[in-house]
Amino acid sequence: MEWMIWLDFSMFLVLLGLFFYVFASSSVTVLHRIYLLLHIVFMIWPLTQFISQTASSNSYKLFYLTVSYIDLSLLGIGWFVFIVFLTGQSYVIRKSRLFVLSMPALASVAAAAINPNGLFISIGEQADSMKQLQHGPLYWIMIAQLLLYMIVSVAIMAHRLRTDVSDRQRTLIRTAMTGMFTLLLFSIADLCINVLVIDYLGRYIPLVSVGMAFAAVYLVHAIGRNKVFDIIQTVQRDVMNTMSMGIIVLDENDTIIEVNKVIKPVIRLRIGDKFNSSVIASHFKGETARELAAFFEAQRQRPNERLEFELTLDLDRYRHVIVQSAPILNHKKTPVGRVITFQDVTELRLLVEATNSQNEQLQDRNRDLLLMQDELFQANKKLEQMAITDGLTGCYNRRYLLQKLEQEVVANIRYGIPFSIFLFDLDYFKSINDKYGHLIGDEVLCSTADVVRRTLRLTDVLARYGGEEFTVYLPHTNREQADLMAEMVMEAVERNEVNTGAGEQSLSVTISMGVISIEHFEPAALDDPKAFLRELLSQADAALYEAKYSGRNRIVKRKLA
Repeated sequence: MEWMIWLDFSMFLVLLGLFFYVFASSSVTVLHRIYLLLHIVFMIWPLTQFISQTASSNSYKLFYLTVSYIDLSLLGIGWFVFIVFLTGQSYVIRKSRLFVLSMPALASVAAAAINPNGLFISIGEQADSMKQLQHGPLYWIMIAQLLLYMIVSVAIMAHRLRTDVSDRQRTLIRTAMTGMFTLLLFSIADLCINVLVIDYLGRYIPLVSVGMAFAAVYLVHAIGRNKVFDIIQTVQRDVMNTMSMGIIVLDENDTIIEVNKVIKPVIRLRIGDKFNSSVIASHFKGETARELAAFFEAQRQRPNERLEFELTLDLDRYRHVIVQSAPILNHKKTPVGRVITFQDVTELRLLVEATNSQNEQLQDRNRDLLLMQDELFQANKKLEQMAITDGLTGCYNRRYLLQKLEQEVVANIRYGIPFSIFLFDLDYFKSINDKYGHLIGDEVLCSTADVVRRTLRLTDVLARYGGEEFTVYLPHTNREQADLMAEMVMEAVERNEVNTGAGEQSLSVTISMGVISIEHFEPAALDDPKAFLRELLSQADAALYEAKYSGRNRIVKRKLA
């Protein structure tokens, strides 16, 4: 009988060893944490059973038995949650749902802890030692909730096996199902032997503890064989090997703990070797080796910094490679290793160079286009200027003058702005052409136009009306101002001398001028501005002819209301 008591403790030690093995042999994931919690439930049961069997006082024995049954009450919900996560159904476990799903287990925990009037378990003081432990109705309710969780877990696993799952997922489900059936068989045997027929056997056999140990041993073996919990490491390794950049992972002692496939053909490295920067640099020649050596020296002096530089390798062809070195920090921001990456950016550099070349070509073309645009702009300006100016004298032409007057007359009439118009031509100009030739005649026209332009104000408009006839538009000019300006123009022209080219001989000309000033306007003039403008020019022309037929070299002034 005594060795049976120690069997519980032995099973606890086995489970404890498996706990530390699982914890130490794999990286901890969510599934790890859930299984380890389930494993703790496995561990507590044999330990408390052992202590209760060795306790000398019934009160202590009852206490440890209560703890063991509290632990056993959590076995069903623990196994259920483990199965849900193992089968990929974790999305159904939310905090609110988990609380509802845990209600049967929590009720059993409360029943075991409170044990009202011994309705869960009790110890008969007068009974035989093997018959002292009495199980009440609440105990059987606990057994029922455990069976309920087991049935639901089996249903979930069976349903997943019928769906389209991967081979790995199918293996995991079958492993969990085998482990659960193992535990279930031992639990049923324990229930039959240690509860139902213990009166006839007269001996306690810790079958639940043995079942837990067998189930845990099987699960841990399957975990190690099928890499159940190593999926994250497998994915990480696959991701590293599919990356286009070379990766070297070092620990805090500069020992190589991981190298992906990309870097192996370039640099010969083995996991477990000491990382030697000089050996790495020796794989290359010339400036590349010196740059790598300087980079690794900077890394050694500044271990907590992220470093990066670019080098050019002459392998099968020139390659541009960015080398990066970054520290691996734990949750306390303490360096626990370093990652060194070699990223081939040759295609990117070629693309950048091609893009830069295209940009330079585009810039050259843009400069050419800008020059062409400027030339076109200047040509258009010249064309515009030619379209509104007289080609001989440089004055505005008749077309421009009429357009200008059409615009100005409407504004002047609308706002009551006075303005004046001169119409003049050169006296006896035909005789000049006959005597000196048309070239001298053209020179007289140009010289006269220059003198008049210098005499006028900047706002006044001088235009060649035709032949030797010119027109001046004077905006904002009343009759008195126009008379004064007309006299100044007459005097300036008369004083002007033009070289004839025949020795020192020069000539001067006079002009006859008709002046018309408009100071008051009739609103009816706006009904037909063009007719009003024709009337103005007609009046100015009449005044000019009057000046010419009155003896020339004079001004005839007229005023329209």
